[in-house]
Amino acid sequence: MANPVPPPASRTVGEKFQSVVDGRLKWVDIADPTSVDMEILQRDYGFHPLDLEDCMSGKVTKVEDHGEHVFILLHFPEEGAGIITSNRIAMFLGKDYLVTLHPGSIKVISDLFRSVSVDEKKRAEIMRSSPYLAYQILDRMIDCIFSILEDVQGSLDDLEAVVFEEKKSFSTPINQARRQIARLRRIVVPLRLYVPDLAKAQKFSDENLSIYFSDINHKINNISGTVDEMKEMVEIYKDTDFVTSSNRTNDVLSILTILFTLTIPATLLSSIYGMNIPLPGGLVTGPLEFAGPYSSLLVIFILMLIPAVIMVWYFRRAGWF
Repeated sequence: MANPVPPPASRTVGEKFQSVVDGRLKWVDIADPTSVDMEILQRDYGFHPLDLEDCMSGKVTKVEDHGEHVFILLHFPEEGAGIITSNRIAMFLGKDYLVTLHPGSIKVISDLFRSVSVDEKKRAEIMRSSPYLAYQILDRMIDCIFSILEDVQGSLDDLEAVVFEEKKSFSTPINQARRQIARLRRIVVPLRLYVPDLAKAQKFSDENLSIYFSDINHKINNISGTVDEMKEMVEIYKDTDFVTSSNRTNDVLSILTILFTLTIPATLLSSIYGMNIPLPGGLVTGPLEFAGPYSSLLVIFILMLIPAVIMVWYFRRAGWF
């Protein structure tokens, strides 16, 4: 449905609907849209109810050409309190209008809308056409992903500095990094698939915007490649942590096994000596006197120590520790 040509350089601001006009192009921005807003859009622009429903609850990513307008539904990551979440951004792009719907927490779009509303020069520069305006919005949203990647990369660098120390396990921060990267991949992969379809909006522009859409596509591919590299790195850290933890456990078990094995001769001799039978140094045969009253105890200790020393020598020669 064609939108009526608005008066030049006008702006209206409401609680939900905000609009700014430059020449024949009108930008309508809706933050935190409601079902009432969807009814207004269907009434004024004739958008399909299924598209409007997706604007409210759609989890898919899509770029669809409906003839008189192109419907764009993309998801972008947002980082808050160290947790990455997904934000849904919808656009209805026509010949002389652009309607954007997004959560109010996305300051990039709100700030851009505010700047073009108050700055006539910037308004004329950015609102050259609806596809070019959409490009400006998406380009800023994609640039925000790079800052998120820098934060995730910083956490991976911190992990790399400690994960190879082999002193303790770092499974918790590694699992947190894996969770962040997994969320990023769930958002970025659909973007990589559907961003090339943004070229469908070219038909609403008199100038050739292929270089701009190609730039967006290149950035998304770069982001996707970086996320894949991060995934490989965190998997290496996970495997390294698992191996070092296993080695530490094996070392502990080896030491405990050796200590237990070394006590076997002592246990055997002490058990024999504790039996109620005549033994050298006992009451029946008379005490050993070469070391005074401790002669019998010293003999038993020596007998305990000899097999233990032999076992230690053998274990060392066999390379067990």
